[in-house]
This record gives sequence, C-alpha cells and structure tokens, in this order.
Amino acid sequence: MPVLANSLQGTEVDCPLQVDGQGQLVLTIGIRNCFDYFFSSTGEKTESQLTADIRQYLTGLLPETAQPYAFQLLDKYIAYLHGRSTLPSAKTNAPDGFNTALSALKDLRRQIFTVKEAAVFFGNEELYDQYAIAQYNINNDKRLTAKQKADKSAELISQQPASLVASMRPILQYNQLQQLTSEIQARGGSPAELRQMRESLVGAAAADRLEQADVEEGKWQSQVDRYLAARDQIAASGVDPAQQQSAISELRNQSFRTPEERIRAQTFESMHDSSLKKQS
Repeated sequence: MPVLANSLQGTEVDCPLQVDGQGQLVLTIGIRNCFDYFFSSTGEKTESQLTADIRQYLTGLLPETAQPYAFQLLDKYIAYLHGRSTLPSAKTNAPDGFNTALSALKDLRRQIFTVKEAAVFFGNEELYDQYAIAQYNINNDKRLTAKQKADKSAELISQQPASLVASMRPILQYNQLQQLTSEIQARGGSPAELRQMRESLVGAAAADRLEQADVEEGKWQSQVDRYLAARDQIAASGVDPAQQQSAISELRNQSFRTPEERIRAQTFESMHDSSLKKQS
C-alpha cells in the first residue's frame, strides 16, 4: 500500500476491482473510481507520484495476468485528463454551449479509449449531462405552465436508464420540485397550481406530505416571526446589555419548547440580524 496524501489518510480506498476466472481484469466503472480516488489528491502530490502510487497499489492488489490491462487503462486515463484540461469550457449557460463542450469531451474520450471502455467509464455521466440539458430546456420554455413542466420532467426522468434513475431519482425530483416551487411562489401562483405541479412530479401521496410540511413550516415561521418581533422590542428597550441578553434567553425558552427548536431559532436570529445590518 502506498503512502497516501494527507487528505486521503484514514479514508477507505475506493478501488472495487474485479478479476475473472482466467485472471483477467474485468472492465468496470470501479477502475475509473480507483484512478479518481488517487488523483483527487492532486496538488498534495505530483502527477508522477500519484501515478507511481496507483501502479504500486494495482501491483499489490491484482494478479500479474490482470496488471497489463490495468496499467494500459491508467496510461489512457492520464492522457484523457491531459486532453480534457485543454478543451474550451462552455462559454454560456445556453444548451448550445453545453452541447458543443460535451460533444468535444465525448469525441476526446473515444479518441483515447475504445468504444466499450468509454461507455463503461463515462456512460452514466454522459447520460446525466444529456438529461441536464433536456431539463434546462423544459425549465426555460416560457410557453409551458408549471404543471406542464412537471409533467415533462416526470416523463424525462422515467425515460432515463434504470441504473441512473435508481440512484438519481430522489435528487432529480427534489431539484425540480425546488425549481418549480420557487417559480410558482415568485409570481404569486395559487395553492391549486402548486398542488397540480407536485402531483404531476411526485404523485398524490407525496404531494399530501409536502402540503402537510408546508402547514407545519408555516406555523413554525409564524412562531419565529412573533419571537423575532418581541426580541427586537427587547433590543430597542435601551436597558443594560446583560439584562437584554437575560431577557432574550428567557423569551427564547418560553417561545420554544425543545433544545432543538431553540438552536434552530438561534439560526433564524443570526439571519435576521445579518439582514438588519445590510439594511442599515
């Protein structure tokens, strides 16, 4: 085992490699994960040091029959990292700019790796990139209502491969819920419109839970607002600072029942005070 960089000390080595019955390395995403694990400490160690570490690790882990292909893939991956660093980044947030950058990246991968190797190493990443562009187009289509955007988003998610959906669906749905909820609230949309959007995206049962969460959050926010208003009155009373702090602590204890609620309330206090400072 090579001596790891400081940032990797105490971490589990992410190298889920597989060897078949003939002692040959099985091509999996775990190989790329292994390379990325070591290269994540670039800057703490030089590229040549990290390359030596990976080769040392692979030599100790793999049978001799599997090592040549592993080293070949490592050399290709290093060439890919070099090539990627020279590609121009997307100049704009528009899909055309992203498409151009992603197309150049995809071409580079297939210039260095075989079609199969590129598919295993980068397939899910490329699928997600295409999903992100399609989702961007949906979100920025001004002809669509929030419900129509939710419908199209749900359809788009369902069209993704099972392997991607299984790991990404909760994140994809959460991000889209946040996006469309903010959009509806910003233009004063109705509760019915918000409900329709949520049902389209995550279903009726989840929409029920979100509505209940809205109610509870509304009650909490009202409670916090009342507390902050009373706290502001204490702060403006002009009494001794020590007495102010004592009165505020007592008010906080009376306003919130549990230690967790009081800690959460203090977070809102900090946000409130920061906002007042910006206004002054």
